[in-house]
Amino acid sequence: FQRQKIELHDFDYAMSSAGYDEGIRKQVYNSLRPYPSIPDLVLWGRYHASPTALEGAVANYFDVDPVLWPIWEWLALQRLTTMQVQTLYRRGLLSDTDFFNELTKIGWSDTDRPRIEELGWTMPNAMLLVQGDLMQQRDTPEIIKDISIADINPKYAQKYFDAILTKPASADLVAYELRRDPKLTGLDARLRQIGIHPDYFDTYKTLAYPIPPVADIITMAVREAFTPAIAKKFGQYEDYPPEFEHWAERKGLSKDWSMRYWAAHWSLPSAQQGFEMLHRGAINFGELDMLLRALDVMPFWRDK
Repeated sequence: FQRQKIELHDFDYAMSSAGYDEGIRKQVYNSLRPYPSIPDLVLWGRYHASPTALEGAVANYFDVDPVLWPIWEWLALQRLTTMQVQTLYRRGLLSDTDFFNELTKIGWSDTDRPRIEELGWTMPNAMLLVQGDLMQQRDTPEIIKDISIADINPKYAQKYFDAILTKPASADLVAYELRRDPKLTGLDARLRQIGIHPDYFDTYKTLAYPIPPVADIITMAVREAFTPAIAKKFGQYEDYPPEFEHWAERKGLSKDWSMRYWAAHWSLPSAQQGFEMLHRGAINFGELDMLLRALDVMPFWRDK
């Protein structure tokens, strides 16, 4: 009937069938209608009556036993939650004794109260813990344990530790591998360890063998380092030490480039010395022209 699914005469028939006479059917009906509970009325009274004098406001709607009223009033009060108690304790607003008393009131057992105290503190994240442990020179097993304390699954703590430790830059790895093996046979594995995609291994290998700066290439060109026959004629490859080749390879220079550097490193006679040698018949005009070119004299001035 409340939900308007039946008519009044159907409701009266049901009530009479249940044995209720006509005089009390209305009261029975009203008793079945939804009605606020005492806590609901207390909450209503806080906003629509005096928050500090609720008993009278509630009494207008509910016959509350005066003996039980203080209990009902207290049950309708807000109480500190576990998290709020932890926050007050962290901020120094609760003593140790007060903190444990509040936890007891909330319902935590003697066994659980110390655990709840521990949970109230914020743990540094795993990375900060590792950094602190490293600064304090802790052993690796201790560091792994701290990582797990910071909510990292113990099964992956070692992997986490390996992942966050600083790795060499790719350029440092290339330089290191060149010193170990100029052919870079172990570079791929090293690059993979620091997260370089395999598609770029060849890129790093290619760039490991540098091309000399343009200024050096120009010097090599004017000193005939790219024309081995002429360089050989002038003895530019003489005294080429095997040790130079050995160490040049470990800087990424191939034998060809190291020989060009060697061929171009010699000091040259001055232009005046070249003229003196020409006048004395020690060299011819062609050789003088080659000397002037090696001295970076522009073509316009060579014939003058």
